[in-house]
This record gives sequence, C-alpha cells and structure tokens, in this order.
Amino acid sequence: MAETKQETDSKWDRVYSEQFMTMWYPNEDIIRFCSRLIQKRLTHDHVDVKRKVERILDLGCGNGRHAVYFAREGFKASGIDVSAQAINWAVDWARREDLDVDFRVADITELPFADQTFDAVVSHGVLDHVPMEIARKAAEEVRRVLSPGGLFYCDLRCAEDSEYGVGAQAAPNTFVVGDGYEKGLVQHFFTAGDTSVLFDGLFRILYSEITERRFGPDYKRKNSRWVFAAESL
Repeated sequence: MAETKQETDSKWDRVYSEQFMTMWYPNEDIIRFCSRLIQKRLTHDHVDVKRKVERILDLGCGNGRHAVYFAREGFKASGIDVSAQAINWAVDWARREDLDVDFRVADITELPFADQTFDAVVSHGVLDHVPMEIARKAAEEVRRVLSPGGLFYCDLRCAEDSEYGVGAQAAPNTFVVGDGYEKGLVQHFFTAGDTSVLFDGLFRILYSEITERRFGPDYKRKNSRWVFAAESL
C-alpha cells in the first residue's frame, strides 16, 4: 500500500523534531550558483550583479539555511517545507537575526504563490526524496511560480552513488531508506534519462555537473550528486 502524504509529512517532522536535519550553513554549490548567475560579492558593500533577481524561493527549505543566506545577501527570500517543525526552526532563526523571510508550511506540488512570483528557485536534496512522478509535478510548480526566464537551481542524488540499490525497491531507481535518521523515507537516484524527464519542456539547462566525494580508507564508497542550473522556458 502506498504511503499517504500525512505519513510522509509525519516522518519529516520526526526527523526535524529530533534535530537530525537542522543545518546552519548554505550548501557550497548554491553559493557558487548565486555567484555565477545572480551576483558575486566583491567587497563588503559592493556586488557584481549578473542578473536582476529580487525574489528567491527555497523549495523544501528545512530549517531555512538557504532562505536565510539569501535574505542576508539582500534578496526577498521565501521558504516552504512540509514539516511544521522545520518551519518553526526557520521562523525562529530569521527572527533572531532580524531578517524578513516568508516561511510557510506547504507541499512542493501545491505552492501557495501566484504565477510568476519569483525570479529564482533553489532546491537542495529535495526532489530526490520523492517518487519520480511527484518530482515532475514539483518541477511544473516551480516553472509556474517563476518569472519568464527565471532561474532554477536543483541538485539530485545520482544513480552512480554507492548507496544505489540499498533498501527495499519502491519503483525504478527508487528505494526506501532502511535505517538511520531517514529511515522509511524514499530516496530516488537519478539517471541521465530521469533528469531529462524532470526538466524537458519546462527548463533550459544552463550548466550541469556531477559532483563526487569518495571516502577512505579505500575510496571506493562515493557520494554522487547531479547539480543543475536552468532557466524557465
């Protein structure tokens, strides 16, 4: 029997209520995305603007690390997550830093924003934690809320990752995490074909990479992720 949305949301609340997934520093690839395509800070009070961007959404924001980062950089930042506990953490963080960030509990397939609200959307480690059909629906929602030519950053677990095939298989390239703090959650590992299904007809890829980190002592175990920057069609 397929898991209900309420059951999935409850698992994410458990993860955040036990503080397993609270993260306080922005992902380096998102910083590079900003520096490469939006703006690069040159001095404390001067930036090199690459593209006019005002409003940015963090899709699946967790406790808010990327929305807070963009708010610090002067953008109008928003963040959504299915976990009410994660959003509570995020709201408290923004309040402590006196930052105006619009955090909301929401589903990635039903974004509570009007069409063309944002100039950029970032998604770190989110669309690979849902079944493929949900990821595609979320990508369609991202395109809807983006302005024409708006930017989309997305990173995804790659099928070359050493953990591919670990856990009970739920669908092609999709497995249920069997232990650890993400026990019971879905992990999809993207092939090149899967990434085409995700983006085709919605976005034009500006750059794509596979990042890889190998672990000792024999360096055979590796973490592999796709990194995409795209613009809406």
